[in-house]
Amino acid sequence: MKQYINVGTNSFVCVDSIETVSPPESAPIKRMVNQAKDENRCIELNYGKRVRSVIVLTSGKLVLSGVMPQTIVQRIAEKNCEK
Repeated sequence: MKQYINVGTNSFVCVDSIETVSPPESAPIKRMVNQAKDENRCIELNYGKRVRSVIVLTSGKLVLSGVMPQTIVQRIAEKNCEK
């Protein structure tokens, strides 16, 4: 059974599809986001809030979230404890 985590504003991502969770400040991450936007591979789930984390999926898509990376990783850890 697939498990999902809340990445903000009642938006969910499948835990098994997450490759990395990173803050958006570094230049390489900014380049990845810009390229993903140009190629329509970027999913913005921040709902007008400041982007606090960039989630890279195994499919190559990027998810922009208004939730801190530490919070997302903590939610993943909690889901893994529930198993």
